[in-house]
This record gives sequence, structure tokens and C-alpha cells, in this order.
Amino acid sequence: MKLLYPFALIYGLIIWVRNKLFDWGFLKQTKFEVPIICIGNLSMGGTGKTPHIEYFISKYKTTHKIAVVSRGYGRKTKGFRYVSSNDFSENVGDEPLQIKKKFDEIIVAVGENRVKAMQQLLNENPAVNLILLDDAFQHRYVKRSLNILLTEYANPFWKDLVVPAGRLREFRCGWKRADKIIITKCPETIDLKIPQSINSKPVYFSRIAYQNPIIINGNFSKKIILITGVANPSPLLEYLKAEDFELINHFNFSDHHNFSGFDISTILSKANSEKDAMLLTTEKDWMRLKPFLENKDINLAYIPIGVGIENPPNDWLKN
Repeated sequence: MKLLYPFALIYGLIIWVRNKLFDWGFLKQTKFEVPIICIGNLSMGGTGKTPHIEYFISKYKTTHKIAVVSRGYGRKTKGFRYVSSNDFSENVGDEPLQIKKKFDEIIVAVGENRVKAMQQLLNENPAVNLILLDDAFQHRYVKRSLNILLTEYANPFWKDLVVPAGRLREFRCGWKRADKIIITKCPETIDLKIPQSINSKPVYFSRIAYQNPIIINGNFSKKIILITGVANPSPLLEYLKAEDFELINHFNFSDHHNFSGFDISTILSKANSEKDAMLLTTEKDWMRLKPFLENKDINLAYIPIGVGIENPPNDWLKN
């Protein structure tokens, strides 16, 4: 690990200089007339951004005309694109597709250039009066109204290091740009020592709320073959154990994994050899697995996820 420190220092310094160029005004931010809530993190992933985006959609969808803007990580397309509920993850990314399927009434768009994406979206949809900016804590070309930083309870940013020595995208001091901090994936009993300096910002705790599996094909069974392509499947595994599911096989892929023909063949072979078992996957992974598995004669389900936030403010946009 110590051999990686010099590389982490070099990378961290590059990002630090870039941030200072924004702070000093050499790199310009674009300000929009509508409020913008940015949900992001300092780490490489796994903090639960998508369920928190969905939390804010649920919070404001009755009072605002909401749009979600994401870069569409993992998609094979380029440029600006609206997400439709019958789209494919390879066109728009798994997480934007998940959000659109769950909240078809809101606008979801992807674009690697967030400024241009938001300009086009607002020009074409002038009624939009709240934008949720997904995974954009480091994307500073857009000036936001509220910067929300997520960090995982089991690995908070103040205990982590910059890549490649750790999982941080920038030095820990980047947290100071946050307006509010949410510590995610908390256990029922919270026993976390938070540095005093970080407590100078509003800090909230959120917990994962797994919901009942959605049956796609066949029958429900607590004997499961699990398929995950997420950053950290540990909370799901703990939940399934607590709910007395019998895990007979776990296909554990990397985050946003693009399933190959070999992957699908291997999964189906296992499913066909365990006829009384159920293939179970995450809601995000289902967005990528659907084209391969939807019409197969197997027991198949995905498990939706939400979050609950402890003592949240009535209006996040108010200080």
C-alpha cells in the first residue's frame, strides 16, 4: 500500500489544483435559474447515490417539476439523450433507466457535458423547476444550489485515501464544498466517531430499506441464486441472511458489469440445475439483465431498494 502513496499524492494534487482553479475563478461555473441539488461522493462509488436520488424525487415530485441529469455511466451512446422507460441500459446507463422506470412522470436525461445537457433540457422543458444532478460532486462547471455529499458508514471518507492507495477521487478536504453530508448504509445502532470539523456541517444518517422482491418469472423461493454487479453487495447479503434466504450460489460481478453471453450461459446453467431455486438480482442489475433473462423459463425476481433518512429537514433547499 505504501508504494502507492506517491501516485495517490500526484493524482490528488492534480485534482486539488483543478478545484483551486474553480475556487479562484479561472475555470468558470454556469449558473442556472432553477434550483439544482447535486448528490455525489468523494469515493469511487458504492455510497448509494441512486436510491438517494429516488428519495429526493419522492420528496419533491408533488411540489416541483423535476428533471434528473446524469452522465449515464456505462452507456454505449454519446451526447445528450432523454431516457424513456422502454429504453435499454446500453443506451442510457442502468441507473438512469432504473430511475425512469420507477418515476416515469419525471424527465431523466443523460449527457457527458452536464452544462450543455442542462441548457438543452431547460430550453425544451421550461416548466422544469428543480434539477437533481447525479454523481456530480467533482463536476464543478455547473453551479449548484445544494451540494450533498454521501459517504458510507463502513468506510467514511475521513478514513480513506486517494486512488490508487484508496478509493477517494480527490483529497479528503474536498468535503468542505458540501452543504450537507449524509452517512449512508448505517446499521440500526450508530456508533461512529465523526471528526469535529466535519460536524460543523449538517450531518444526517440514512439506512437501506430493501423491499419485497418483484417476481418477473415463475415462483417465489427463499432458495436463491444471487446475481450482483454493484460496488458493495455486503448490505444485501446481510439482509438476505437476516430474512432467512438460503444462498446456494452468488455470481458476484464488478459494479456496472456488462454481462457477456458466457455470463448469461453460466447463470442459466446454474438456474436450470436448481429448478426449485430463484434467480435474484438487484434492481440496478435487472436493468442490464432484462434483455437476456426476461422471457426465460426460470424463477426470477429482483429486489427494489430505498433509503430512510434519520431526522431529515422539512425542506432540504432551505438552510
